[in-house]
Amino acid sequence: MPIAWKALPVVEKLDRIDRRIDEMEPFVAEAMAEVRMARQGRNHPEYLTQRFNSLEGELAHVLTRLRNRVQSTRNVIPADAIERERNAVPQAELPL
Repeated sequence: MPIAWKALPVVEKLDRIDRRIDEMEPFVAEAMAEVRMARQGRNHPEYLTQRFNSLEGELAHVLTRLRNRVQSTRNVIPADAIERERNAVPQAELPL
């Protein structure tokens, strides 16, 4: 017996997640600027410089990875289920 679930609420939640990721962008940019400033110090040991470089790289790609994860989730939701739910007549409008 298949499990009944609604695709449209999932899509709406993913839309909200996308908006939250967009809201994160300025904070990530600020963090990257802070890392660059920290890296400008003089005579840092190599192990510290490597960590700063790694941190900057992670920050540079975090939003892309998150957006890709949201998109991959969207891709597994059956398009026909979304369309069917969008076109469905609400229960309150059904004739008796």
